[in-house]
Formats: sequence, structure tokens, C-alpha cells
Amino acid sequence: MKDAGHRACVEAALKFEKTDRTPVNNFAVVTSARSAGVKVDEARWNPKLSAKVAIDYAMKTESDFVKPILDSQVPFKDMGMEVRFPEDDYGMIPGHVVETAEDIDKLAIFDPYAADECPGFTKMVEAVEETSKAIPEDLHICGLSWGPITTAGYTMGTENMMFAMLFDPDMVKVLIDRITPLVSGMVRRQIDAGATVMWMADPTSSGDLISPDMFDEFSGNHIRTVIDDVHGMSDVPTFVHICGNTLGIMSHIKNTGADCLSFDHAVDPEKARASAGRDIALMGNLDPVKLLMSGTPEQVTAESYKLIDAIGQDSGFILAPGCETPISSPDENVMAMGRAAREYWNKA
Repeated sequence: MKDAGHRACVEAALKFEKTDRTPVNNFAVVTSARSAGVKVDEARWNPKLSAKVAIDYAMKTESDFVKPILDSQVPFKDMGMEVRFPEDDYGMIPGHVVETAEDIDKLAIFDPYAADECPGFTKMVEAVEETSKAIPEDLHICGLSWGPITTAGYTMGTENMMFAMLFDPDMVKVLIDRITPLVSGMVRRQIDAGATVMWMADPTSSGDLISPDMFDEFSGNHIRTVIDDVHGMSDVPTFVHICGNTLGIMSHIKNTGADCLSFDHAVDPEKARASAGRDIALMGNLDPVKLLMSGTPEQVTAESYKLIDAIGQDSGFILAPGCETPISSPDENVMAMGRAAREYWNKA
């Protein structure tokens, strides 16, 4: 594996140290399979193929990160839930399994280190292992998990959980308490397998769904538990992605101990930086649909420059989409983002 400076550039950004370019995360998961002409379902269960398409896409798009896990819904199958796996898209969960307190006790919480208990999740682990063996350069390898409150929402139904937060908050707290060790275990297992970054997506923590007080009560402390567990076993950087409005909870997010917040394209970047200060690095926040999927390379370049102008000149910043790169995004647009992060510093 060649030391091409990918990890060093990222580490510098996380420490607010300036380098000769801005690091980039292509924020691509299933998109890498589509780019390679491979059906998602083919790569979903084939760790070597998953690693190959993710590596190829990362190198093509000049990303400093590679994401070999193509479907975050797989572990729910191991929990005994119904998951539908389309041929060429993410798995979909049509129902939920928790309605009562008794159902929480019955949840099939598997041991992430016991392959016989979680054959689906083990495929994800093997994809990380295969990536670690195959990467030609020192790309950061991302593990992948949903955050505690988001995972709990899948088991209970997010809308149901939102109502229960108001009318039966103790039951929701018991559910999230039960889920958090599973999330932590899955994250740690992936790090043991070779992940060099903790990547946790927690859209249900959005300020568009819960208030700052609810974030503290139902989410923030649980995110911190996972991050503390990671920092207790490893020095890998911890990334949390939260969709929607995060300005109102920025100070609360900083208290989780995360190294970097991946923030949504709907958030004003200058306000995000002012709120985050130098306490947490930021990653984002190009519009994934308007620009990456539907724009032109020239538009992606121009908007990337504007974003670096706004919050990336003093480091503490990683250029990326504000949410996942859509599966149908043209390669040329994502490649333009990767080039922009390098060419910005050399432009007249």
C-alpha cells in the first residue's frame, strides 16, 4: 500500500492544520457499484466484489476515503426483521418489530464478533477486511453503522418512536439503551477488521425531527457512548453524519466527542462553521441531488470553490456532498469534486 498522503491530509484537517489541498470524501456507497456496472445485490453479498468496486470508485473520484460496505440495512436481517433487498438499490425495511416493552426484551441483539449469530453483518466485516488487503494507496477505510436512535427507529418504526418520545419516553429510553451496545459492538468489530474511520450516520438525530433537549435526552449521550468505546480501543477518527438542520444542536453535537460532523446541504456553511468553531471539524455540504446527480462538472467545480472559500481556507474541513451521493450521479460530476479540492489551491 502506497503512502499517497490521503490519511495525512485528513488528519491535518481534523487538527485544523493547513495543507496544500483540501481532503475529499466522495460519500458514495451503492453508487460505486452502479459506476462499475455491477448490480448492488451482486456486490452486497460478495465482500471481494464490494471492496473492488469501492476502491475503484474512490481512486477514480480522487477521494481520500473508501466505503466498501454497500448496504447499512443488512444487520436488521440478522435481528430477525424483514428486509427486502432490491436488485439495484438499498435494502428496504417494510415493518417494525417493537410495539411494547416486552418486545424490547425479545429483540435479537446479536454479538457482532460471533459470525454464526450475524452472517449478514459478517459479510460487511469481510468487505472491510478485503478492502484493507487490496487498497493500493492509504485511503481511509470507512466502517458503517446507523447511530443508536436511528437503529432504534428502524426496530420500532421512526414515526411510532417519535410519538412514544412524547407519551412513553421511558420505553424509548429502554429501547435505545438496549440498542447502543449493539451499535458500539458493530463499530468496534469493523475497526478490528481494518476500518480506519468510524462512520456513523444518524439522520433521526436531525434538528428537523427532535429538539436540542430531546437530542440530549435520547441521542447525544448514546452517540458519546459509542465514540468513547471507539476511543477506548483505537485512535481512529470518529465521523458522525446528521441530516437536516444541525445548527440548533451544534453545541450538543460537539459534546459527543466526535472528531468530525458531516452536515447537510441545507445548512448554511458559514453559520455551521461559526457555530462549530474549532471544536469539531466539518465535512460537507454540496447538494447531492442538484449538483452531484443533476448538475454539470463545471457547476460542481464552481460550488466546490465557493464552499472552500466560505469555510475551508483555514482547514478543519473536508469537501463532500451534504448527504450520500445518489446512485445515478454521473462519474464526471463526482470526479469534478475530487479535482476541485486539489485545483482550488492552485487556481489564479
